Amino acid sequence: MSGPTVKCEVNTCTHWIPSNICGAENIDILTEQAGASPGGAEQTECKTFAQRRGLTSILRSMDNVNWGGMMQGVLSPERNVTPSVTCTVDSCTFWEDGNRCKAEEIFVSGQNASECEETNCHTFQAKG
Repeated sequence: MSGPTVKCEVNTCTHWIPSNICGAENIDILTEQAGASPGGAEQTECKTFAQRRGLTSILRSMDNVNWGGMMQGVLSPERNVTPSVTCTVDSCTFWEDGNRCKAEEIFVSGQNASECEETNCHTFQAKG
């Protein structure tokens, strides 16, 4: 099963590409407080967030770039460039074994964030 399409508005992240595209190879969605079950999306975070502060910060994040997806996107613009998603938020209806997300699309918010705690997975829905 392929993972969800990722739409991301975190314009201060080194992986953010205009049109709300995430250029990371993989993103990690976690709860803000380890071991706690979030009551809402605002208690989740994209742990992969790395604040863009110039060339040095971009170079440090190069080990997690979706090079294959980017090339496919250039050669075939109708294809989505999207990272794989690792999610440890097991209290979400979209979480499945293996820390995978079964949503069709996730939306990561946090425009102008300066740290990962200011990002959220707005697709989060508490189980039952």
